[in-house]
Amino acid sequence: MTNREKQRELFVELINYQLKDHGVTYEDVKTNPSWYMDYKTTPEKEEAFIKYSIERIREVLKISKVAAEKEASWFILQWGLTTISPRKTPTRVQSNVTKRTKS
Repeated sequence: MTNREKQRELFVELINYQLKDHGVTYEDVKTNPSWYMDYKTTPEKEEAFIKYSIERIREVLKISKVAAEKEASWFILQWGLTTISPRKTPTRVQSNVTKRTKS
């Protein structure tokens, strides 16, 4: 198996790993060019996925940790699911300016 074939199989595996919580696979989404925008993930799940993908990339492609981290970053840029942030309630900022009243 060529290195390119290994890389492709690994990337399909990583895509499937991301999609497993959604009940779909690469085969289900490959005809939709914007599939990665249709499925969402949380920052925590994305972080766990990155750790997993770095280890798999190192194992399969036999590259250093630094190189695997770069590959994982490229993967996320190209095929990473959209990350949703938890809604934050706006915090009120206390002003240092004293209100003036008409005298």
